[in-house]
Amino acid sequence: MSKGKKVNFELIEDLKSEPYKILATMRKWHDDIAEAAIALAWRTALKPDKDGHLVLGKCLKVSDLYREFAAFDFIILLNREVWEDSGFTVDKKKALMDHELCHAAAVSNDDGAVYDERERRVFRTRKHDIEEFNAIVQRHGCYKHDLEVFAEALLKKRKTPMFDSTESTGVPLQ
Repeated sequence: MSKGKKVNFELIEDLKSEPYKILATMRKWHDDIAEAAIALAWRTALKPDKDGHLVLGKCLKVSDLYREFAAFDFIILLNREVWEDSGFTVDKKKALMDHELCHAAAVSNDDGAVYDERERRVFRTRKHDIEEFNAIVQRHGCYKHDLEVFAEALLKKRKTPMFDSTESTGVPLQ
């Protein structure tokens, strides 16, 4: 008998599991999606892309069609191998979960919250605050307002870094 097609997704069903506990803790920063139903799922067998980037998580907005079959507004996919790695600390898990929750946003207009014809809150996904190449910042500095705001936040946080200063580059921060 053949093994069949490999399935690289698995719903995390245990609502008392570590990922759901961390989700509950991080939701305190996201009042606009307080009424959003969020499911968590494992994504397995991920490999770095051609540029060496490895996806740690992804926030997916559930489409109107899929909302007819499951009562979720978002699904957050977590890279199981990274999550379960001993070097991926609780603080890093919190940062990842908070990051994914930042992608989830409620739709509002001048009249306030937007609901669909079935009286369900309407949500969307949000892009990152900045998108830039390291080399451009090294060559040209913070040439855009969003980069300046981001750099200010980094400098403020630098006094209490989450990650070991040598971890990502092998070179201590100065």
